Amino acid sequence: MTQRVLLMLVGGVAALGGLAAFLVLQGLDAADKWSSVLSLFFTVAGFALTLAGLLGRPSAQSADQAVTGGSLHQIRNVTGDVVIRPGGSTSAPQATAAPSAPAAGQGGGTQSARGARTAGDLHQLDGVGGSVRVEPPTTPTP
Repeated sequence: MTQRVLLMLVGGVAALGGLAAFLVLQGLDAADKWSSVLSLFFTVAGFALTLAGLLGRPSAQSADQAVTGGSLHQIRNVTGDVVIRPGGSTSAPQATAAPSAPAAGQGGGTQSARGARTAGDLHQLDGVGGSVRVEPPTTPTP
């Protein structure tokens, strides 16, 4: 546990203990009124933090610790069609689409592949306004 987390934990316990002691000293009727007022402020603060979390979400993509033996595709907020063609392990994946601003109700949030190790394909697609086609690898004819 880091020192910062430990200090926050101790501070939170001390604040709750202080609040409990304050309410006990106020008596039952006054403590009831205080708790009603405090619950209003905590509810408003929780609502504000929820909105901040929803509206302030980053739209970043990350492949974190990806080690690929094949391909890894992360595609987000595309209004057209997406075609993913197989490529060699040294070439960049080909996605034929024009990225643009997300349409209403599409995309948002983050994509991640934490600790991903792929021996094949890994696709993460979000907010595609058209169709998605993943073409299979072609086998060479002898």
